[in-house]
Amino acid sequence: MNYIIRRKEQKDCKGIAHVVTVAWNETYKGIVPDEFLNNLYENEGERFYNSFINFPEEDNHQFILEINNEIVGFVNVGASDDEDYNDCGEIYAIYLLNEYKGKGYGKELFKAGVNELKKMGFKKMIIGCLDKNNSNGFYKHLGGKYVKTRIFKRLNLPEKVYLFEKI
Repeated sequence: MNYIIRRKEQKDCKGIAHVVTVAWNETYKGIVPDEFLNNLYENEGERFYNSFINFPEEDNHQFILEINNEIVGFVNVGASDDEDYNDCGEIYAIYLLNEYKGKGYGKELFKAGVNELKKMGFKKMIIGCLDKNNSNGFYKHLGGKYVKTRIFKRLNLPEKVYLFEKI
């Protein structure tokens, strides 16, 4: 399958909003309240519009995965705001539609995120993953060392934090 990973452009905002909606519903059913997941469908247009009008031309550290001209995943990175790891970069999000998982695309998005963090000057990074998310194993497999559990404030749910000491 032909794919490309490229820096997000403003025209991608709608596709990314849709990937967030679908990926959260596929991944977090039974972990996150149904009401929250259902609201993602209802507010997808608003999230698209807000991201479109607030598109960060200068400070854009997000990359999309495109297969057959369709956005099917993305990665978003930047400086960590975790007070215990404020000298680290952070992968804020890697989202991938279920049908593309297990084919190496997640690893490619991860690499794109790491490369961007290196360009930003970071030598180590963290990533958080909701406690019951199957992706916890993925981050361990890639070399992440579990360092703590923190609360994902938006949903008040536990999130495991993995440290990558050398990127």
